[in-house]
Amino acid sequence: MTRAERACYRVLMTLGGATGLAFYAWWLQPEHLPHNASGLGHLLDVGIFAVLTAVLSHRAFMELYTWVVIRRIEPRRAAPRPQEGLRVAFITTFVPGAEGLDLLARTLPGMLAADYPHDTWLLDEGGDEDARALCEALGVRYFSRRGIRAYNLVAGPFTAKTKGGNHNAWYEEVGHEYDVVAQIDTDFVPRRDFLTATLGYFRDPRIGWIGTPQIYGNTDSFIARGAAQQQFGFYGPVMRGLSGRRTANMIGANHVVRVAALADIRFYAGHLTEDLLTGMRLHAAGWRSVYVPEPLAIGEGPETWQAYFSQQMRWASGCMDVLRWHSPRLVRRMPRAQALLSLALQQGYFSGLASALGIALLAAYFFGGIEISRVPLLGLIEWGGPFLAMRVLILLWMQRFTVRPTLERGLHLAGHVLSLAAWPIYLLAFVGVARSRPLAFRVTPKGGVSQRSVGLLRLFRPHLVLALVSLACVVAGLLRPEPSAVLMAWAIINTVTLGSFVVMATLATIRRRGRGRARGHEHPPALSRPDSGATAPGMPVSATAP
Repeated sequence: MTRAERACYRVLMTLGGATGLAFYAWWLQPEHLPHNASGLGHLLDVGIFAVLTAVLSHRAFMELYTWVVIRRIEPRRAAPRPQEGLRVAFITTFVPGAEGLDLLARTLPGMLAADYPHDTWLLDEGGDEDARALCEALGVRYFSRRGIRAYNLVAGPFTAKTKGGNHNAWYEEVGHEYDVVAQIDTDFVPRRDFLTATLGYFRDPRIGWIGTPQIYGNTDSFIARGAAQQQFGFYGPVMRGLSGRRTANMIGANHVVRVAALADIRFYAGHLTEDLLTGMRLHAAGWRSVYVPEPLAIGEGPETWQAYFSQQMRWASGCMDVLRWHSPRLVRRMPRAQALLSLALQQGYFSGLASALGIALLAAYFFGGIEISRVPLLGLIEWGGPFLAMRVLILLWMQRFTVRPTLERGLHLAGHVLSLAAWPIYLLAFVGVARSRPLAFRVTPKGGVSQRSVGLLRLFRPHLVLALVSLACVVAGLLRPEPSAVLMAWAIINTVTLGSFVVMATLATIRRRGRGRARGHEHPPALSRPDSGATAPGMPVSATAP
């Protein structure tokens, strides 16, 4: 931050903290506790109110995390000049059938054109002959682990059908010959200065990797635009603040890594979210990381609900699995502040659980007659309004720290709509991880490929169930004398938001079926090239609610 920004930050944090403390001092007053029982039974009332408070506070907690992190944002500076003579490889992976050759035809020339001397490699998961021929024509080196049993195992560093396993097989064969390896996803086209803008940070021998933002270029689509907007805060203020502490997350879509650092932890984790887990293992081993907040590569975001939900399910399941099975062991080896920040960041996907608990509390009140709070609506507006206003003001002020401030300012309505649609998916991910149900790694199909789509009504079945429960709460509230105004308002908001997605899916399904019947009376259309928009397989069976 500049001196002026730091002064403004202190003022905003003081006001935000003051309104937050005032709100919770009011909220936690004893008269707001429910009274379902007396004596020791009143402890149950305290527990109910504690759950309600946790539900209310989850989003505020994640925003508070951001407030703390951004304190260490550094001013933008010119990148250090790279050392000469580094042995550098620039790699990307390819999954035939899920990613089109048209993507490779765009990405590989961009990788070849990067300024610093390097070798360009394609790591082909499927041994595709057309991909091999394209590499030969362009002068790109080619590697595939297809058919090599030792590199296609069910677990460990060479886990089959995982990105980390693909990378590790390449490192075992040839990657160890390099000092530094840069990697991007197949759908990302790098800028010419991708390497020269990042390699200079390796002058510090403690730096294990350099991250760059994941930016979507196909924002003409509402869903892709919303998915991009959801990431502005993370790849801007949050990652810049973590980088100021040299603890930036590893970003799987594009990063540059010191081979010696990877070798120190026996290379990438064979995991659903290999980037998160690998980065934590590197931090636990004492390596530091830097983040370059520049749009050094532009890729494709999900363009359909199916692709978006599949992506979010994968990310949420992987993050929760890391938190359950790996974080407790790894954070013990980190400095305390770094460990706390790492654990706090992994709480974001629990918004699904928090929202579901909120609906469960509403059901307990409207159907079971269990009081959950005695908070008055006017008091909630009076004390919660200033706190909410400060949170919005701080959020808007922090947009100056995004990757592209002039392009990434605004209210981001599309991103908020997608956030409302995503929390039931996060709930399903939580259920799957809690029951130890494995979720297979699936690449979101991109480029010139298509895949059988799943009907929208099927995708939004969780929203339908939750909307019906919320609607039933509203009806029950109308039938009882003097229901809680706060809880009635909450139930109505849930019904409207969740129900709107169900209505949208129903109307879209009716329109699609109508077009299908109309085409049935026409001559069969000529075959055409599949649409290049990103699509994805349906929600995996193993991750659905029982």
